[in-house]
Amino acid sequence: MVTTVNGVDLAGGRAGPDEGRELVLCHGFTGSSHDFALSVPSLAATRPVLTVDHRGHGESTKTGRLDGYTIDQLVADFIAWLEAVAHPPVDLLGHSMGGRVVLGVTLARPDLVHSLVLMDTTSAGFGSDDIVGIVRDHFAKFDPATDGRPDLPSDERSLIDARTPADWQARKAVMDAAVDPYAYKGLGVDLFDERTEVDGRLGEITCPTTVLAGSKDHPLVDHADAMGKGVANGRVVIIDGAYHSPQLTHRAEWEQALVDHLIWATA
Repeated sequence: MVTTVNGVDLAGGRAGPDEGRELVLCHGFTGSSHDFALSVPSLAATRPVLTVDHRGHGESTKTGRLDGYTIDQLVADFIAWLEAVAHPPVDLLGHSMGGRVVLGVTLARPDLVHSLVLMDTTSAGFGSDDIVGIVRDHFAKFDPATDGRPDLPSDERSLIDARTPADWQARKAVMDAAVDPYAYKGLGVDLFDERTEVDGRLGEITCPTTVLAGSKDHPLVDHADAMGKGVANGRVVIIDGAYHSPQLTHRAEWEQALVDHLIWATA
């Protein structure tokens, strides 16, 4: 399904039954709704599941200019999209940058959110002290008109390749290549800007909140306890052996953690 909000077309999907509280999955920086595709059939067996590609990502509109690629704009887009396609309040998961987006949504419109999962994300800075300056410099110097995104090796990459099917990987490559380079720069700059942090407002979030992270996803997992304690009604779940994308490398554990959250949030 394609929904027009704030002057862009957002590509999304809906699976599962027509009735029931919706589970909404919000992807991260340079990702897409495809990042959750392997788990949607299982999760949608008992509840409606909604996904969407942020502007500049996946199959959504690429504007080809920097203005509009900010976290605040993604928050506004997501709110408008929820109002157009969902039946709030919803159970809402945000992964990485998506976590910062859903934090913004929940703070701005708590009426839209029944419960929250903050997955491998942070309400403060995304980078560790030793690399944050390097990362900020990279995004500041990146020229979206001419530069290519770096393809950095990681321990998680080999795990993802080993634990996901070839057809999923092929589609993932297409989705990754589709990211607007202007989104890469604009959102990259914004994510590492202290002005986008919401650490001091966690106490305003009163809905049931699970902070979910891979045990090896440093520095984000190091923020998990503080975030869980910072919200009014929080809990922390760590998936042992996982890095930044446990839905891909530890799918069974991640799906169970999500089901456990939904049970806890409705108790």
